[in-house]
Amino acid sequence: MRNLRKNHHYVSQSYLKAWANNHNRIWTYRTLVSHSSVPEWSQSSIKSIANHQHLFTRSIVGDDSDEIEVWMDQEIESPAQIALSKVRTDDSLSKPEWEKLLRFVALQDIRNPERYIEQLERWKLNMPTIIEEAMQTALSKMKADSSKGRIPTDKDIGDIKLIPIRVTKEIGTESELGSLKTEVLLGRGVWLFSIRHLLTATYKVLNEHTWSILRAPGELHWITSDNPLVRLNYYENGSYDFKGGWGNEGTEIFFPLSPELLLYTQVGNKVKMNNVTRVLARTLNRFIAENAHRHIFGLDPVNEMSGVVPRIVNHVAFEHEKREWETWHVRQKKLEQEY
Repeated sequence: MRNLRKNHHYVSQSYLKAWANNHNRIWTYRTLVSHSSVPEWSQSSIKSIANHQHLFTRSIVGDDSDEIEVWMDQEIESPAQIALSKVRTDDSLSKPEWEKLLRFVALQDIRNPERYIEQLERWKLNMPTIIEEAMQTALSKMKADSSKGRIPTDKDIGDIKLIPIRVTKEIGTESELGSLKTEVLLGRGVWLFSIRHLLTATYKVLNEHTWSILRAPGELHWITSDNPLVRLNYYENGSYDFKGGWGNEGTEIFFPLSPELLLYTQVGNKVKMNNVTRVLARTLNRFIAENAHRHIFGLDPVNEMSGVVPRIVNHVAFEHEKREWETWHVRQKKLEQEY
């Protein structure tokens, strides 16, 4: 029996190695620190950063399961390694290799805490529709299998089993008729469902775009972060946000591949970009930094980073966030067991 994976990295270690030294250490700028004496830039081991215990663990009938963590590794991260290596050495990629690379890029976008926090508000508004669509898909498959004489199993309900759902029957006092009440726990289970759903079908929209690989000019290097995929909506000078979508017309999507190379596209624009000026490169790096959650990574320290993303120095907030992630699994598991 294999050991349960507990230490879950939300930014791939194989990805961050491109910015690391020979000792697998990477220069790190933290956006939230406990005290002003904390150095702005420090070297961290790749193994120790961008990870939380049991981040993607799922509690199923009281038992912990690392099914999603294993699935992300075996189905997405490992298959993308050849493509990631080839693109970093300027080798051309086949169509299947491009698809594996873009699925890996999508993974880095949706499995980090920043995206989880962002999606919570969206789930509150859209969850009834999400559940209805998922239930209809599962029921249609089960009906089709039943018509063929096949007995449906738990596997047939698909990824919806990842969502903690509680269904109760409510019967009026003066009638035998009632209604079914469905309650959904908005938390880790819904996030895991979303990850599986987006990386099974939705990510394929990325294959339709025209991608450019931009080389950093001169001695400038691309930075990256713990939220490395930037989805930029740029409206006019000084007016922009990072709420773009994978298929939204006009959204600029870029992803640092290494300190030298950056993957770039603008949704709907079929023209490839060949060169990037130093001014544009600095602007793109600024967007990458602003899009970070708690960590910005570089091949070397970037002296002006404090002017781009000023650090938050707050001991109380730092300790609170630390405790929240340390108790994440216990709290999520307790709630999941109630459903």
